Amino acid sequence: MAENVERLTEESSEAMEDGEEGTLEPQIEDLIHRISELQQGLAKEKSSKELGETQALWEALNRELDSLNVEKVHLEEVLNKKQEALMILQQHCQARESEAPRLAAGEQLKDLVVRHKDLWEFSVLEQRLAREIRALERSREQLRAE
Repeated sequence: MAENVERLTEESSEAMEDGEEGTLEPQIEDLIHRISELQQGLAKEKSSKELGETQALWEALNRELDSLNVEKVHLEEVLNKKQEALMILQQHCQARESEAPRLAAGEQLKDLVVRHKDLWEFSVLEQRLAREIRALERSREQLRAE
């Protein structure tokens, strides 16, 4: 593009040196027209490049969103399994509670401590998974917003 502008400038200078002042006005108009075309071409090239970069970014964000969705599904599956295990443990604890009167006081205390620890651990895991899922959903929403 710069070469074309230089060539047009040289042509204009040559025309002036050759004494073609009478034909100078149409040549100037032609030069203005050519410069305008060159500027439009440069603007189109820049726009095209920016569009390509934007499309590449869009595709990368979509891939990241897909990845986050896959991870969310996986975490939901893990959460469901943990909730099922917690329910089984709670049922087991309830069954033990019905047997508690037959146990000695020391054994009852041990069982209660173990049950409490198990329930607490599963509760902590469930809360952590819930926080991770919320964080992933926020990330997904942010990516969609972008």
